Amino acid sequence: MTGAQSSTGGSVGTGCLLGCLCQIGFFVLAMAGAIAMNNQTSKLVYLSWGVTQWIALIPLIQSQRAKGHNATVQGLLIMGSIGVLLSSACAAMMLTRFVVSRSAGVK
Repeated sequence: MTGAQSSTGGSVGTGCLLGCLCQIGFFVLAMAGAIAMNNQTSKLVYLSWGVTQWIALIPLIQSQRAKGHNATVQGLLIMGSIGVLLSSACAAMMLTRFVVSRSAGVK
């Protein structure tokens, strides 16, 4: 048994891969929905991605936990956490740019 391999199956790497694929799929669906809705929600989806990604990840985490694949669950949680951090960084950059452009226009 290796360090990343669980005795009941699954691995952290498998969880990271599943999490990444799940997030990409959910992102594509969210963007398709935003485009279909006339791009009104596209900025909201980008800004709230850290929260909305869990809609896709939580059922997958519950499924893997029920199967006893604890290492896979850890990988999924790692990917979810990375997603939250990246989303927060992107939101901070977008909001900073918005605030700076607003304050530059008001004198």
